[in-house]
Formats: sequence, C-alpha cells, structure tokens
Amino acid sequence: MLNMITGDFYRLRHSKGFYITELVLITFILATVLTGTLGSVSARPSSSSFSAFQQANTDGHWNSVTATKLMTSMCSFLVYLILPLFIMTIGFEFSSGSYKSLLSSGMTRANYFCSKYTVFIIIILIQFILYYGAVYTASGMSNNWGNFTVSFGIKMSQVILFQLLLILAIFAVAILIMFLTFSATAAIITTIVWQFLVAVFRMIFIHATWLKFF
Repeated sequence: MLNMITGDFYRLRHSKGFYITELVLITFILATVLTGTLGSVSARPSSSSFSAFQQANTDGHWNSVTATKLMTSMCSFLVYLILPLFIMTIGFEFSSGSYKSLLSSGMTRANYFCSKYTVFIIIILIQFILYYGAVYTASGMSNNWGNFTVSFGIKMSQVILFQLLLILAIFAVAILIMFLTFSATAAIITTIVWQFLVAVFRMIFIHATWLKFF
C-alpha cells in the first residue's frame, strides 16, 4: 500500500494536469479578490444572500481579514476544482485498466481504496492551504493586511475545519460509488448531480431545514 501511495504522488508531481488545476485555482482566487465579486454553486435560499453577506462584512475594501472571511462563502467551488485531481489520483487506474493487475496480485479492494483515499486527503489539504493562503496574500498585497485577532483566527480555523470535513464527506460518497461500481464516471456524475439536486430541492422546499444536512 505504501508503494502505491508513493507512486501516486510521483505521478501527480509529474502530471501537467495537476499544475494546470493549481493555476486555475490561483487565477480564480486572484480574479475574485481583485474584482471583489462573490459567487457560489452551492444551495442558497436566495440569490441576494451574497450581496447581503458582502455588505455586512466590508465597505468594498477587501483587506486580508475581510477577504478571508468573505471567501469562506465560495469554498463550494473547490469541489469542482478538486474533481480533476480526483480523476488523476483515484480514477487513474480505472482509465488505464491497471487496477485489475493490482487486485489480481493479491491487494484487496479495501486496501486499494484506503491507499487512494489517503493520497486524496493530502491533496485536499493542499488545496485548502493554497486557497486560503492565496486569498490572504493576494488581498494583503493589493489592499492591506487588516487586523488579525486571536478570536478571528479561532473562528476561521473552525470554519475551515468544517468545510474540510464537508468536502471529504462529498468525495467519500464518490469513492463509495466507485467502490461499489468500479466506475470513475459514475463517481464523478454522482458528485456533480448530488449537489445540484440538493440545490434544486432547497429552492423548492424553502422551509425544509433538514435538507441542509445533505
């Protein structure tokens, strides 16, 4: 299992797709911070919520502290930016068919997916560090660094941890689908369709608060 984890990281480091994905993430962050524009693909009961959220936290001047707080509302984009990395790591053997030789050599399905998920957890952690690190640095250099307090640091840590757990849960479902079907396509479709279905149901059933847990 350790050899597979090492091999996955080696392949990822030498993959153009990995660096293209990171470039897209940085470009997206810079465009958002420099233009001061919020958006989301997550389920929201009202399209005006972002405007209200932005007005409540800033007067249009995005310093590092303000930008970091505001950009928590756009973390849902990370799901779609992480999808290519999901394909490059967990879906690689499925596209090449090499997973069959791994399983025929004696590796169990459980060990196979545990090693893949370990690699994927580290990749997601890197994306979060890059996301919030780029937000804080870009806004600080373009405007100012703001007043970073201990209270703000604690609350941001709690929010980021919660977001991290949510994204891990989303992709845990994707890996479960792949575990059951051995289809990378089915896992990807489930990841995308699931979020849009929840968004649609939340817009239709506004008072169904239990939907937020999905």
